[in-house]
Amino acid sequence: PSVSAASFGIAILISNSNVITTAQRVKRFTTLAGVETLFANTTEEWKAADGYFSQDPFNENQPEELLIGRYVDAPIAAVLEAGETPLTVLATWQAITDGEFSVTIDGVVTDVVGVNFSSVTSLDDVASVLSLVTAGLSVTYVVNRFVFTSDTTGVASTITLLSTVAVPAGTDISGAGFLDGDVIKSPSNPGGSVLSQGQIAETAADMLTAIKNVNNAWYALGLIKALRDIQFTEDLSDALESNRNIMIITTNDANTLILGSAASLAAKLKAKNYKRTSIVYHDNENVYPEWSWMGQQLPKDVGSTNWAYKTLSGIAQGASQNIDPSAITQPQIDAAMDVNANVYTTTLGANFIYFGTMTGGKNIDKEGEYLDIIINIDFLQARVEEGLMSLLLEKDIIPFTDGGITIVDTRLKNLLQVYGVDQGILVDQ
Repeated sequence: PSVSAASFGIAILISNSNVITTAQRVKRFTTLAGVETLFANTTEEWKAADGYFSQDPFNENQPEELLIGRYVDAPIAAVLEAGETPLTVLATWQAITDGEFSVTIDGVVTDVVGVNFSSVTSLDDVASVLSLVTAGLSVTYVVNRFVFTSDTTGVASTITLLSTVAVPAGTDISGAGFLDGDVIKSPSNPGGSVLSQGQIAETAADMLTAIKNVNNAWYALGLIKALRDIQFTEDLSDALESNRNIMIITTNDANTLILGSAASLAAKLKAKNYKRTSIVYHDNENVYPEWSWMGQQLPKDVGSTNWAYKTLSGIAQGASQNIDPSAITQPQIDAAMDVNANVYTTTLGANFIYFGTMTGGKNIDKEGEYLDIIINIDFLQARVEEGLMSLLLEKDIIPFTDGGITIVDTRLKNLLQVYGVDQGILVDQ
């Protein structure tokens, strides 16, 4: 048996968009163009992804993967995402004037009959027709799926798979060859329908658990603009502190620049001496310096880089906009440094982020530990755990003798050499 190795180069963007349902919870993207299939280039999700993927093309290491995870910040509606192989031939839809299907919405069985598609000119039109004739829900066409959304929200909002009407008389469009909404997704049917029932708003901790239950391959976490500088931000930092992950976020709170102020998120997290959240102050709320920073740094080998003094990519590197340094004074920079917030500024004509720290965690004086130190420690701990577990799986028995202890000692020293010294994390003395 093999042991999977934890990744330290994958980031997840937390979004409150309904585009990702709770049943899906996490979507994976490998390019900015892929992100744009779900999120238009006017959305905050796209802007963050643009900062992440748009790196200097001459960089040896480029970001290869971005996850986007769903946070439920308000009561949501039940959703049926029908299967991935619906009918896409418009001429066939146009020939149907007696379409029918059944669906149960909020506990009420609804038989939809006599649906006429003769005038449709696109799959969006097909969805619009379905919306008009189906009471209690709306229908859209999103990336190869017809998506049915209840008009209500909260725990009472429910929906079922599509099915055949009680008394068939027309063309059944519920299943394969038409709407493809009658069979649930499963290992034997990976392109099947997905059901997300309504729910109330969730806590940051519950969201984190739900995301990790679906996809735990990521290491770094960031946010869209709407989730900055609110109670959720602090709550998520609380929840993440006990995990082997990091959160890198931007703050636009001007209190960060007031020396002695305890009101900013950075000041609050410094007071807690947190070592798993890093904050970048920027005076422009419409840019994503943290995502450009992560896209540049996360793909690099652990141990090969620190996060200080890094210049962020802009239009010249293919991004949609430049990230200009914050227009702040030296006293304001000093105030930000006092609460362990990073800043993107200009010194001697060079633009760069410094000092590349967490909001705390270095010592009892609550100085900010360096990002690379936390990452190095997490990496080394993970590789040692994985290596020792592999040893246990390889051997029928490791005796509790001097010989057995030597087996473990030899493996541990080898792991520390390969992933510590050779990696550039430890010094061989």
